[in-house]
Amino acid sequence: MKRSGTASAATFSTRYLRRTLQGLAAPATRSVSDPLAEWAVQRIRLEGRPFRFEGHEYLRAIYDDVSPHVVLSKAAQVGGTVWALLRSIHACLSGLSVLYLFPTRSDVIDFSKSRVGPLLADNAFLARMMSDTDTAGLKRIGEAFLYLRGMQSTVGLKSVPADMLVFDELDEAPPNAKAMAMERLAHSDYKRIVELSNPSLPDYGIDEMFVKSDQRHWTLKCPACGRWTAPVKAFPTKLGEQVEIIRPREDGSHYLACPECEAELDLAAGEWVADFPDRSIHGYRISQLFSSKVDPGEILTEYRTTRFPDRFFNLKIGIPWADLERRLDAATVLALCGDDLMLEKAESGSFAMGVDTGKLLHVVILQNTRRDEPHRLVHLAVCRDFEELDSLMKTFRVSRCVIDGLPETHATRAFANRHGSRVFLCFFNETQRGTPKWNEDEHIVQINRTEALDASRAAVREKKLVLPRQAPLVEKFAHHMASDAKVLDEDEATGIKKYRYIKTGENHFSLACTYALLAGKDLPGPINPDHCLTWSPSIWADDRTLWECVSEEDQQPIWRTRFLSSSSDGWV
Repeated sequence: MKRSGTASAATFSTRYLRRTLQGLAAPATRSVSDPLAEWAVQRIRLEGRPFRFEGHEYLRAIYDDVSPHVVLSKAAQVGGTVWALLRSIHACLSGLSVLYLFPTRSDVIDFSKSRVGPLLADNAFLARMMSDTDTAGLKRIGEAFLYLRGMQSTVGLKSVPADMLVFDELDEAPPNAKAMAMERLAHSDYKRIVELSNPSLPDYGIDEMFVKSDQRHWTLKCPACGRWTAPVKAFPTKLGEQVEIIRPREDGSHYLACPECEAELDLAAGEWVADFPDRSIHGYRISQLFSSKVDPGEILTEYRTTRFPDRFFNLKIGIPWADLERRLDAATVLALCGDDLMLEKAESGSFAMGVDTGKLLHVVILQNTRRDEPHRLVHLAVCRDFEELDSLMKTFRVSRCVIDGLPETHATRAFANRHGSRVFLCFFNETQRGTPKWNEDEHIVQINRTEALDASRAAVREKKLVLPRQAPLVEKFAHHMASDAKVLDEDEATGIKKYRYIKTGENHFSLACTYALLAGKDLPGPINPDHCLTWSPSIWADDRTLWECVSEEDQQPIWRTRFLSSSSDGWV
């Protein structure tokens, strides 16, 4: 019995040891336990030199962060992409497959050539462990795979199982692509997520995720007075404000200063401090302010002279930025609310309608007013089918409707045909400039998208729009109007900069309002029949009536409009 007990104990110990060793060797365990910072310092060479943290001390804690979800809201050229690549390779060496995502396919090719290729050339041990390197989008590293994919196409995201996702330059990617990519983690027991990007707009892209994180800031202790300062928090968020954190030396150079006593801060002697330490997502905001590779004097000069504040704050300071010229806020839109309730049918006058198509049809109806008066938004609706639009056309005696030509081209064209030349399909044409191009024969209007959205934003900013009394649907309209934001793009080949609008949330009413304002353009406002010499009705083939008002001043017709009845109803 004694020998049997000893044998049983030995068998148990052996099995326990085997299970323990297997656990220690498991990919998830190794990836969590192996410190990435030490691995990089010991094994990696970059640009022919050993990897070091000198000048980028703020990165060390990020390298060793093993949180399942890490977010980097970063300025340009601060080492974030190198970290993401090394973390991906390190995970692959531990047996985990990684899906590394970029905004476009061309970004994948550029990254493979400019980042992965040189890394392999500098590190022979990685080259030996990597196979299937003949394609830009797939690398086999040990027993795992590194997939490099663009997010513009859904094809590249299908059938790619992953244990770890990396979203690089998240703000440049299509908003809906992230949700599809997340499905690639469905069958993994590991499920790690890394997100990094230059920020663009508040509460969009990487900033939306940073706001949900524990919000860590690199914080420096003043060697003189002991005050702790987070450089990003201390820097102004608006142009023209006094910069306290950057001070000049006597020799004309500049340094990062304590806002309290102006003593010089040690960029390397900092630590990451979380605003919300209980949150599970770890978020870091990295700025050029605490990089020893960037002269603070250059940052100060650019702050004082920049013509593109969004680029400065996004790429230098590493924070999102927007003003009312680039993005409305819901409060500004709701400030246009009056005391009137929404109309349920037409009063006297002419009405213009805008419709954004999709799974539902979002409708904005404006009552045309005199040229010196703001437009009145009189009705909002969310319709399920085009028959409801037919009803609104009749109920509000709509003089002109502009409807999104895509994606329901067949249905919208049938709707236009039912209403003659009162309905126009809108197609955005980025090469067109200036006034919209109306094609009466084809029932089509073309306009530059940026210019069209500029016009609807201007109507709000310049208070040329009056809203009904505040109600849930009006509040939804306001949030939709705030979801289209203007960003500055730069062509890498030519350096040419141009603005475009991006969608940061649901924007159906925003587009419908843009179409409605376009529909109401150049339509007359109300005319008092008493000021006209004649009303001249003439019956059309479809039994509708054309009323013509003739001005007292020059005996010339000043307006023709169409009604579904034979009465002008007084004011029109």
